[in-house]
Amino acid sequence: MNEEEREYVLTENQDRLLSFAGWAKNLAWVALVIHIILAILVIPEDMIFQQRINSLNLNSSSLDYWDQMSLFPLHSLITIGTNILNNLLSGAIYYVVLKGISLGLYMLVETDINYREKESAEENHE
Repeated sequence: MNEEEREYVLTENQDRLLSFAGWAKNLAWVALVIHIILAILVIPEDMIFQQRINSLNLNSSSLDYWDQMSLFPLHSLITIGTNILNNLLSGAIYYVVLKGISLGLYMLVETDINYREKESAEENHE
């Protein structure tokens, strides 16, 4: 369907639904990219958090972040791993939900167009 036919066929509501579908499709990618960036920034965020904790602690040790991590490696790995996984899964869920909304709206508009074309073909046939 070319642009002239598309503009002729679409009603205002269909055009609005297609606009929402486009926004949902684009926001899906934005949400995914933001959550991937957040997952990458988990370790620097944890480093800053540990530095703030150490600056507040009067009995702070002279250990840096990696030395503190080596004291309790399993706990540190689990904490960082779950934070990274949490960000990645959240991004994936947002992506799938927004992509589903987008595809659902596209299907809704396409179904409405097909019904209208079928009705007009039946009216013209009679």
